[in-house]
Amino acid sequence: MIRFLRFTYLLLLVALVGCSSLAPILSTPTPAPVLEATSTPQVTPTSTPPAQNGPEILRVWLPPQFDPSAETASAGLLNQRLRDFETEHPGLTIEVRIKTDTVDFLSTTNRAAPASMPDVVALSYDQLQTAAAAGLLHPLDGLTDILQDPDWYVFAHELSSVQNADYGFPFAADAQLIVYRTSVFETPPSSWESIIDSGAQLTFDASDEQQYFPLSLYISAGGQFSSEEGGFALDEDALVRTLSFYQQAYEAGVIPVNIRDFQTDVEALNSYRNGETDLAVVWASSDLGVNSGGYTPLLGLDDVHYSVGNGWVWALAGSNAEKQPMAIELASSLIESDYMSEWTYASNYLPTRPLAVAGWEDDVVKNAIDDVLLAAHPVPTPEVVSIFGPIMQGALVRIFNGDQAEVVARSVVESLK
Repeated sequence: MIRFLRFTYLLLLVALVGCSSLAPILSTPTPAPVLEATSTPQVTPTSTPPAQNGPEILRVWLPPQFDPSAETASAGLLNQRLRDFETEHPGLTIEVRIKTDTVDFLSTTNRAAPASMPDVVALSYDQLQTAAAAGLLHPLDGLTDILQDPDWYVFAHELSSVQNADYGFPFAADAQLIVYRTSVFETPPSSWESIIDSGAQLTFDASDEQQYFPLSLYISAGGQFSSEEGGFALDEDALVRTLSFYQQAYEAGVIPVNIRDFQTDVEALNSYRNGETDLAVVWASSDLGVNSGGYTPLLGLDDVHYSVGNGWVWALAGSNAEKQPMAIELASSLIESDYMSEWTYASNYLPTRPLAVAGWEDDVVKNAIDDVLLAAHPVPTPEVVSIFGPIMQGALVRIFNGDQAEVVARSVVESLK
């Protein structure tokens, strides 16, 4: 019994000790002391506010002849048009850059800094062909239907097209025409035969290596610049007809000897203005500011009006697709008929829209220019001109030296084989 009581007492003692050792664990934790604030300011991290977006920039590239900062009437009109567009679109800035060798700049910029590509760029017909083929431009298909408007010359559509796709908004043109002395011709000459029979003299830039006038006649006779095999070639029959015309005109005294020295149409035009000749084949832009005489479209070898022409278009090259609607809106404002009428009249270029021509002041001039534009076709490619221009120039020298057209044509065709 005594042993039992001792054992019971021992168990109670152990239990009491165990409870005292667990108390700190099972009791409620004492809260940590609160520190009082001091006078030293605490630095609280803050987020940097997002940068404010600057004005929207629309980049426009132009060649020097269309510089809106130039001191000309046409430059003033273009500059005002651009400023008006900015006013109509608050927050928009039009950044104008003047570029020579535009296609080279487009190619370099596209590789090095595509974000700096121009949203709108003015390109000549041959530049458009090169830039589009290099993938530097955006086709207009699906972006606008403005070129479906009937107020366009067929020539304008040809200027804007690359492999049946539209790449630009035509805004200015130029074309070869005949300026004639109205005291000699009461009505515009309608055939080469009538010009030769009149005894009048005709001048042109016979020493220009590009030879657009002879090439125009050659094309009008159905001449091509490639063979069925795909190489460069000339059609002998069309070439004979072309050289025969020059031979006949030269032998009849219609083409004076001194034109061999004329390298530009300005020299030919000065000869006409000085009274040395009665007709001159020139580019329209060379004389429109003066109106030295009557105008008529260049004649083809079948006496159907046919002329080569050049032109300029607004094209899209920007890398930001979100800017395309604004770029199209700007280009559309620059080809609006009333504005185009005023700007082309001031710049001595030809409009690309009939309604723009109709807005010109001089009825005689605008009717003649309408005929010129109806007869115009784009100039041959730079490659064709660079190859066949000098060939044609050499052929004309031989004609003026007395060689027969058939002999010259045969030797030229054979040399290309």
